[in-house]
Amino acid sequence: MARPDRLIAQAALRYPQVWAGAGLVHGHFAVEALAAAHVARRTGLPLALTFHGSDINTWPQDHPDRVADLAAAVRQADLVTAVSRALVERIHSLTGVEAQHLPIGSNHHRIIDDALTRQAARRAVGIAEDRVVVLFVGNLLRPKGVRELADAIMGLGHPFLAVFVGEGPESGYGSNHPRMGGLLEYRGQRDHTDVVRFMSAADVLVLPSYGEGLPTVLVEAGTLGLPVIASAVGGIPDLLGDGRGTVLPDVSAEAVARAVTHFIEHRNEAQTAADRLQRYVREEHDVDRNAARLLDMYRAVLRPRRNGATER
Repeated sequence: MARPDRLIAQAALRYPQVWAGAGLVHGHFAVEALAAAHVARRTGLPLALTFHGSDINTWPQDHPDRVADLAAAVRQADLVTAVSRALVERIHSLTGVEAQHLPIGSNHHRIIDDALTRQAARRAVGIAEDRVVVLFVGNLLRPKGVRELADAIMGLGHPFLAVFVGEGPESGYGSNHPRMGGLLEYRGQRDHTDVVRFMSAADVLVLPSYGEGLPTVLVEAGTLGLPVIASAVGGIPDLLGDGRGTVLPDVSAEAVARAVTHFIEHRNEAQTAADRLQRYVREEHDVDRNAARLLDMYRAVLRPRRNGATER
């Protein structure tokens, strides 16, 4: 299992009937990118790669023996995209290849259709009207900053309520702490409709993560006009730049507490930032618009090959 990309490629090549007629191989994330490169070499198909964050930021550090292989796969590719400008720079520094920026697309219409008014959402998810709801959505892992957020809210006390939506080993952190006193709620994994309801019920979304690419949850919060506080990692500073949200100076309970306190004391300012984020993501992160952009990129890759085939 030291080279799972080869096993993935072998499995794909074993069943060509599944992808018969394919005109291009598109690999997402580091291991899958390596697998896609194997398949492309064996089949002669053009290769597209997309990187999302941890794959190009931390995977090379965890697997230094494979960095040369990954760089070779990127250089082999006919098309390389990244979900944030920070990742475009990271790919260039690692491989010398200039990737294209293609942001994560969000289905704004579906999210808006699932959204509720704040009052209706709170009734639906069982949260009292008088609480200031600080929402976390994601895998409950230590590097996601779950403890920092929980400690910050326990330090601030009532009327704040931290609601964690997701599963993971950090689920329940702080539940036995004497200061917990109804300040933390762990609501488990939920389907997308429920996630949108929690966003509708929340006052602010907080993601104090130690490492990210460009989190989809922040884009979806933007769709709904929900204020966002997040750490300065990956593509987050770019997303929240120009006054579109609050970027934490560091990942700590103290930094989170200061940001949340500032939010409650300057709600109008926070909502103005959320409105800017909403306009930005609806323009830059629209799933239909970005799908059309990707199709244009595919056509640009395939056109020279087709022209070459015609010439021959």
